Amino acid sequence: MKITIDNKEVEVDPGTTILETAKKAGIEIPTFCWHEKLDVYGGCRLCLVEVDDLPKLQLACATYVCDGMRVKTNSPKVIKARKGNLEFLLINHPLDCPTCDKAGECELQDYVFKYGSDKKRFKEKKRRFIVDRSQTFDDLKIGPQIIRNQNRCIICARCIRFIKDIAGEDELGDFNKGYRSEINSLPEIPIANQYAGNVVELCPVGALTSKAFRYKIRVWLTKKIESVCPFCGDGCNLFLWVKDNRIYRVTSRRNDKIDEGFLCDRGRFGYDFVNHPDRLKTPLLKENNDFIPVSWEEAFETIAKRFEKIKKDYGPDFLAGVGSPKLANEDNYIFQKFFRTVIGTNNIDHRVNIKNPLPGSDFKDYKNFFGMSDSIEDLENSDLIFILGCDMNLEHPIIALRIRKTQRKNGTFVILANPKRTKLKNIATYELLYKYGTEVAFLNGILNQIIDEKLYRIEENKIRELKDWVKEYDLDKVSDITGVPAEKIKTVAKFISQKERVIFLLGREIILHHQTQDVVDSVNNLILLLGNGRKGSLNLLWEYNNSCGALDIGILPDRLPGYLPVNDLESKKRFENFWKEKLSEKPGKSFNKMLEAILQGSLKAMYIMGSDPVREFPDRNFGLKALKKLDFLVVQDIFLTETAKIADVVLPGASFAEKDGTFTNCERRVQKLKRGFKPLYDSKADWEIICELANYWGSDFDYPQAKDITSEIAEVVPIYSGFKCEQIDENRKRLDLSFEKEKVRFKRADYKKIPDDKEYPFVLITGNTYYHFGTLTQKGENLNSIVSEGFCEINPEDAKNLDIFDGDLIKLESLSGKIEIKAKLKGNIQKGTVFVPINFEKIRYNLLMDKDKLVDRVRIRKS
Repeated sequence: MKITIDNKEVEVDPGTTILETAKKAGIEIPTFCWHEKLDVYGGCRLCLVEVDDLPKLQLACATYVCDGMRVKTNSPKVIKARKGNLEFLLINHPLDCPTCDKAGECELQDYVFKYGSDKKRFKEKKRRFIVDRSQTFDDLKIGPQIIRNQNRCIICARCIRFIKDIAGEDELGDFNKGYRSEINSLPEIPIANQYAGNVVELCPVGALTSKAFRYKIRVWLTKKIESVCPFCGDGCNLFLWVKDNRIYRVTSRRNDKIDEGFLCDRGRFGYDFVNHPDRLKTPLLKENNDFIPVSWEEAFETIAKRFEKIKKDYGPDFLAGVGSPKLANEDNYIFQKFFRTVIGTNNIDHRVNIKNPLPGSDFKDYKNFFGMSDSIEDLENSDLIFILGCDMNLEHPIIALRIRKTQRKNGTFVILANPKRTKLKNIATYELLYKYGTEVAFLNGILNQIIDEKLYRIEENKIRELKDWVKEYDLDKVSDITGVPAEKIKTVAKFISQKERVIFLLGREIILHHQTQDVVDSVNNLILLLGNGRKGSLNLLWEYNNSCGALDIGILPDRLPGYLPVNDLESKKRFENFWKEKLSEKPGKSFNKMLEAILQGSLKAMYIMGSDPVREFPDRNFGLKALKKLDFLVVQDIFLTETAKIADVVLPGASFAEKDGTFTNCERRVQKLKRGFKPLYDSKADWEIICELANYWGSDFDYPQAKDITSEIAEVVPIYSGFKCEQIDENRKRLDLSFEKEKVRFKRADYKKIPDDKEYPFVLITGNTYYHFGTLTQKGENLNSIVSEGFCEINPEDAKNLDIFDGDLIKLESLSGKIEIKAKLKGNIQKGTVFVPINFEKIRYNLLMDKDKLVDRVRIRKS
C-alpha cells in the first residue's frame, strides 16, 4: 500500500501503523507509552497526527494505514495538541532534573526541549505523593533494586505491561484513578522477579531508578562499551557504562536475534564482581604454605622450570591443562595451543562439573551432539516446544521470554517434562513431572504409544527394530517407573504426533544425566518416528556463556579445534603445518581421568585456567584429595578460589570487561566483547598470560592483540571459517554445522534403574538460582540484596513429616559428607527430592556428591 506522510510517499505492507510507517520514512513522531516490543497501549496521546478526511487527530501508534492515506505529523493542529499534552504532563511533574538520575537520557526532558512550550501557566500547588515527610524526593523502595518516585511518573504503563505481558508476573499495578493514579507493587509483595530491572530501562522518565546506579555518576560522564553477558549461554548483548576503570551500570544492547532488548537481573546487576576489592592483584607464589606476591617474570620462571623438569623426567603426558566454559574463545584457543605445541600433550578438558562427560572418545558425531539445531528466533516458527530436563527460567532466562512470547503471540504449544515444577507452567499445555532420572523410560513410553496407535508417518518396515526395542515400555510400566499418569503419557504422545513442527529443548538435567547419550538417542528416535513431512529438531542447551565455544575451540582431550580427531592424520597434519610444531596423536585424559591419574601417580602437574574444580567437581572429597597430591599446580583466575588456595602459583587474570574477545552462545552465534578498561591492578588478559609464558619458554606466540587470535581461529578452525574479527558485530552470524552432521538413525536406549536407598531417601538436585549464576555474582552487593545465602528447597509434605519449618536450620547428609543449610519449603519440588543452589561459597554442596554414583542421595536431619 502507498501512503503519503509529510509529503513523502511510502510503500508499506497491510497491517502497518502510521507510527511504523513514519519510522520507515525517517520521520520522528514522539511517543511515551509506545514501545516496539510491547503491545499497543495508546495512553500518552503524544503521537497524535492529522489524517486527511478524518475530523479528529489520530493515534499514530494504534491507527493502521490504508492505501492512499495522507498523514501530517507537524501540522499546526498536531503541534498544538503535542504542546498541550506536554504541558499537562508538566503540571505535576517536579522540576528536579538537576538531581534526577534520568537527566541526560530522559524522554520527557528531550521532548519538552524539542516540542514543548517555554512558558508555565499552572500556578496551583503541585500534587505530591508523600512517602516520608522527612524525605526530599518521596522515593519508595518497591523492590530490592527498584526505587519509585511517583511524582515523576507519567503513567505510560510500560513497566506494568512488561511485567505482565513479557515477564509473565503480576507484581506491579496501576492503583487509584485520575490524577491520583500511581504505579506500585502489590502490598507486601516487592517487585523481585528475575526481570525486574528492565522496568528501569523501559521507564521514559526518572520514576523508576535502580538502587545500584542512582546518585553514583552522571551518564554523560561515562563511556558506553559494547559487550556480551558473561553468565548463561543465551549470550545477551550489553552496554557497559564505565569511567575510571569502574563499571557503573549495565544496560541492554538490543539484539533481536537473541534478547530483543531485555536482560535478566543477573546480567543487569551482576557486574559488580569486576570491581570487588578481593580481586587478585599480582602473581602469587606459595612458600612455607603462605602466598607471597612476586613479579610476572618470577612466576613465569617458576612455572617454566617446574613444568620443564616434569616433562623431561616423566614425559609430556604427565602434565595437563584445564580450560573454562566461562572464558573467551581467544583465551581457550591459546590455552589448548600451548598445551599441544609447547607441552606436547592432549590432556586438555574444561568439563569439570560433569560426572560422565559424554560423548566419549569413540563418539564420532560431536557436532550433532553438542549445541542447538535451531536459532533462538526459530522458536517463534514452531507449532510445539517440548522442554525436557530444563528449568528454563533458571538456566536460560531470555530464551524463557522468547517461549512466552511465541506462546502469547503465535499460540505455540508448550510441553514441560521435568523432575520439578518450573515457572513456565502457567503457559504450558501439559506439564509432566517425572521421577528424577527416568527420562529414558518416559520417552520410550511415548515412542511405544505412538507405534501402538499407528500415529507415525514413516514406513512400517523402517521401524521394526525400534518397535521391538520399546515394546516392553507399556503405559502401566512406564507410569510406575516415572510417576506420570498413564493417561497423560497417552494424551501427550497423541498430541506430539499431531504437530508439524516440534522443537525439543534439553537442559542441565540432561547434560549432567547418568544416561545423557541414551536420552539424546531417545529424543532423536522420536523425531525420526514422527517423520515424513513433520519436522522435529533436537537442541541441547549448554549452560555457560561460552560452553559451545570451549567445545568448538578444542578444549577437549580427543579433539582438535573444530572437533577434528587428534588421531586423524589429515587433521593432525593440517594443524602441524599451521602451528609449525609436531602434535601428539594420542588422545588425552578427560578431567575425571586426570584426577584418577594423579592418584595413580601418572599425572604430576596441572594448569587450571578460569575453573574451580574444588568447588565444581561433583565429588569434593575425591577432587580435593587428587589435586593436593599434584607435584605442581598453577591456577589462573580473577579471585583466590578454593582451587587457587591449594595451588603453588596463582596468576591474576582479567575479567570479561577488561579484555577483547568473542563468546559463542548456546545457539552457536559468535559475538564480540570489547575491553571497557585496562586490566585492574597487575592482572593480564588470560590469552596474554599464556602467550607470555609460551614466549618465556622459547616459543613464538606472537599475538599483539586479541583480534589476531580471532583471525587465526577463523583461518585454521574449519567451522569458524569466515568469522573475521571486524565482521562479527556486523554479521552476528551463527555457526552452521548442518552440512557436517552424520545421518541420524534409530538407536537403542534402555532405561537404567536407579536403586532405592532407604537410609538416604532424598534425591539431590543442584543448579543456579534466579538471581545468581556460578559464584561470581555472589561477590557483589547488587544481587546479594535479593538473595544472599544458600538454602535447601524441600517439598512441604516431606518437611511436615520431618517436623521441619520454613527457615529451619537442617543438615543434609550423604555417605560422602554433610552440610548445614536453611530449609525453604517449596511446592515446585517433588516429594523425595531436594534442591540446593551451587552459588554460595559457604554451602559446599559437592561434599554430598560421589562421582561413582548414578544419582546423589541425601538424608535430612534437623540441626
